[in-house]
Amino acid sequence: MSTNNSRQALWIGIGSFFSFLVAIVSPMILSRVFTKADYGTYKQVMFVYSSLVTVFTIGLPRAYSYFLPKYDNTYSKDIINKITNLFFLMGIVFSLVIFFGSGLIAKWLNNDDLSLALKVFSPTPFFLLPSFGLDGIYASFRKTQYLAIYTVATRVLKVGITVLPVFLFNGNYIHAIVGFDVASFLIFVIALWMKDAPVRHETHQKSDLTYKKILSFSLPLLYASIWGLIITSATQFFISRYYGNEEFADFSNGFMEIPFATMVVSAVAAVLLPRLSELENGNSDKKEEVLALWRSALVKSAKIIFPILIFSVVFARLIMVCLYGDIYDASGVYFMIKNISSLFYIVPFAPIMLAIGRTKAFANIHMVTAILIVVLEFGFVKTIDSPVALAVISECCQVFKLYLMMRVVADYAQRPMRQLIPVKELTMILVACLASTGIAYALTFFIVVNKFVLAAITVALFGVIYYVACLIAKVSYKEIMAGLLPRVNKKLVRFIP
Repeated sequence: MSTNNSRQALWIGIGSFFSFLVAIVSPMILSRVFTKADYGTYKQVMFVYSSLVTVFTIGLPRAYSYFLPKYDNTYSKDIINKITNLFFLMGIVFSLVIFFGSGLIAKWLNNDDLSLALKVFSPTPFFLLPSFGLDGIYASFRKTQYLAIYTVATRVLKVGITVLPVFLFNGNYIHAIVGFDVASFLIFVIALWMKDAPVRHETHQKSDLTYKKILSFSLPLLYASIWGLIITSATQFFISRYYGNEEFADFSNGFMEIPFATMVVSAVAAVLLPRLSELENGNSDKKEEVLALWRSALVKSAKIIFPILIFSVVFARLIMVCLYGDIYDASGVYFMIKNISSLFYIVPFAPIMLAIGRTKAFANIHMVTAILIVVLEFGFVKTIDSPVALAVISECCQVFKLYLMMRVVADYAQRPMRQLIPVKELTMILVACLASTGIAYALTFFIVVNKFVLAAITVALFGVIYYVACLIAKVSYKEIMAGLLPRVNKKLVRFIP
């Protein structure tokens, strides 16, 4: 059984990577089948769900990875059941809010078609919320290889059942939403079985963990989630309300964090929290060990994420038209903006701030950021009147949020912020990425082929040039490969930069 932290993160990352490959199929198909207006309505439904879900989960997904490492395995089933019961309760409330609030939400987003779509979608939150937190459970038991299988299988199921009714009945976005509901129910059944699997053969005892203790941990995260809802939703709300569902379709396709970056940071965070929780656990003498683990994760994340982000920024328009079609060329601008700011997101702040008990500061920082975004974006809507300007404002405020979190970590570490970030290592990685992408971009001017062939050629060119750049800049991936694949052939190691 693999217990190495890097390999545990790898399994989560693999599951997320393949689930993304599967999940991207759905918008690629639907954006070509639906009109831009219908596709915009479908994306608005997903926007409403993804925005509100951060509130109705009330920080509970992180509770598994926080509490499970603190108790013996004999108490694990009781802990899992108690947290899952809270998910059931919040799922019921969430579904009722979506159903009865559909008309009001449709009015806010200035789209009458949205009311019926949300009513049809309303069963989904009840099914999906109890499935949350599996990554925390399986990371705590260091069995993330099973989580990877679950993630890929359920994404295939969701995409297949969502898209199938559209083709069978020559349907519209309502048919796709009905398919989404059915898929959510099947995922609900599978997830409950998965939650029980790690503790099925353990001796069970009732723990002293009360619902009050769980809520004492999660409610500060709820406050952060409420402000996080405003942070993530403000730009989408303003664009949807003031620029229409067609502009929202362009925005929603492009304004997304590069999935690979999110996968890496999420995988690292899922593994870090239970480890950091073990390390801290009231023992201040292990502060240096906590920080060393955090810094190591930062550098490794940058080596994986930076090349992908820089490539995505430079070739943003090409990526968008390949994924969604030529009519979504405008999405490239939003994709570029989002990925530039994502260069700062490699720092896994959430797990370390939770592990060191700074949940209140975590919530307050989200509050400041949310207020800043709403005030600035509302002002720009009334003056500059540009959806692209709103995207820029949103990301500048997000970077400011990360700066505030870094100050909290620096205060905990009792040292200047510059000592917490390995600037030299990160700079060398960034320079190697910029040089490689720049050369690859310049070479594409001499290549005249269709967009899909061009995309494949640019990926190959970048890969070769970046390999050489890593050798020159001495950016090494040997340590990462050793952690992920300890039995890799020694002859192959020589070819790793």
